[in-house]
Amino acid sequence: MSPRFRVAATTLGLCLLFPLGVWAGTGPDAGGTDSASTATAPSATSTAPRTAANTVLDAAAETEQRVHRLLDRAEQHIREHGLAGVNDFSSDPQFVDNELYVFSLSRSGYILSSGGWSSTLVGQRVVDLTDDQGRPFFEQMLRQASTSDRGSVEYLWFNPVHGGKAPKITYFRLVDDVLIASGYAPEVATEEEAKALLERAVSEYFNDPVSALRKFRNRHTEYRNPDQYVFVLNKAKRTVVWAPNNRELNGQPLDDVSDIKSKHFLAEMADSANRNTIQSIDYWWFSPVTNKVEQRRAFYQQVGDDVIAVSTFVLPASLP
Repeated sequence: MSPRFRVAATTLGLCLLFPLGVWAGTGPDAGGTDSASTATAPSATSTAPRTAANTVLDAAAETEQRVHRLLDRAEQHIREHGLAGVNDFSSDPQFVDNELYVFSLSRSGYILSSGGWSSTLVGQRVVDLTDDQGRPFFEQMLRQASTSDRGSVEYLWFNPVHGGKAPKITYFRLVDDVLIASGYAPEVATEEEAKALLERAVSEYFNDPVSALRKFRNRHTEYRNPDQYVFVLNKAKRTVVWAPNNRELNGQPLDDVSDIKSKHFLAEMADSANRNTIQSIDYWWFSPVTNKVEQRRAFYQQVGDDVIAVSTFVLPASLP
């Protein structure tokens, strides 16, 4: 093994998807030592310069909180004023917060009120309405509401901040037998996008593994971006086939890799992967992008003897 990667298993896990030179000061590129005995994880509470990714994730968390405050206000309004209170969502400014707004949906699929861009749909039945990717998101909300009084959906919708279509995460609550809802555009790649990227990667790999790996390694393809990226494991040999930016890790045993909590997440992925379903697993690692300890989520599926995976940020809406 290269001296640069002569590190403890936990250290290897933290660095799996990024170059070791930017982590913990280890490796000759960082001017540090390659000794496993001196490699220590950076403190999760240490002060770090803010980056674009850091700012975006914090902004998404704050916007998600604003959405829930709007829904709290709307729910209380209906409980105080009855079902007719939904009419106020279309005109009362307390149910609008800059780009955020509340709308309501009947159990039969009619938009009852809206303080935002969906106001043009008021009075219309929207069960069959789909976004640009064919997702019947209103129907999905109603289906969820049949078994739970709270939930969320993801779809493409007009983003008034940028003036175009963008992924949107909408929360809903069932109050007095009516759905009240509000959503936001997280500004970073979402879980639905991660699953879609995985589906494309799986298809590429199934058709031509050699060509697919070449594309996964290319920094200028859709398979490599700051939010999400593809990596590959060999299920039969239990080794890493491909991890972005770390070609030296190719061939490393999965059982030697663990995250910050000593979770052998790659081994768990290999053990549980199958050809028929997309699965997911969460893990913790120190990100050289945001300079923070972060929770990430990998979606994965087996193709032949290999496991194709896409790693993505865990957004507030994705947390339990």
